[in-house]
Amino acid sequence: MANLSDTLDKARFRYVPDINSLDESQLKSHGYYRGYPCPHRHRIRDLQHHWCYHCAIKIKSNICGFNMNFIHPYYNYKYETLWKKISVGDPEECWDVNLPGARAPKRIAFPSYRAAYTGRASENVTPHKVIYQCAWGDVGSLTVSKICGNPWCVNPLHMVSSWNQGMPPASIKPFELDFKPELLMLLNKATQLGREQEVIERYYKQTISHPLVAPEPPYYDEG
Repeated sequence: MANLSDTLDKARFRYVPDINSLDESQLKSHGYYRGYPCPHRHRIRDLQHHWCYHCAIKIKSNICGFNMNFIHPYYNYKYETLWKKISVGDPEECWDVNLPGARAPKRIAFPSYRAAYTGRASENVTPHKVIYQCAWGDVGSLTVSKICGNPWCVNPLHMVSSWNQGMPPASIKPFELDFKPELLMLLNKATQLGREQEVIERYYKQTISHPLVAPEPPYYDEG
């Protein structure tokens, strides 16, 4: 029972109205802090387990999708390199990762929430957790499990964390691996004007389809 209790505690989500406008003291009173940015450009994390507040909302909404152009610059080119090593197939298939010279899946150097206090830009993270956090969201120190049992598989639809609820969606949407200069320029200009998240939210609102509600896509606040 202790293990179950620990798991439930780690996954306990506390909704906070207007959380992005709170100062550090107010965030701490709710058990949150502003830390190292997640791959999806959010910064508010759980004090104890470091999962991303806005990513938790995305995962709990059963939304699996990403656009490489919107991935934070700390991560995006590392993700581009890793995705090139993955055999992407049909949604229901295993997508094996090709790590030359490895006889078994090994950890790779990748940015992590730990960078905020270790001073290191990268930590050793399992490839499947890295990909989960790209497609689903950043779960901090929580674990990510594979439901297919294939140690080499990094298909995000074959992975779950404490935040996943119900059946996974039928596909990853959006699933954009290519960098587009015009989109990067648009986002850069929006960032300078303090409207970065507005651009991202508008894009996701137009492209993400909720697996349980069709045909209208949902809107969620990326913060």
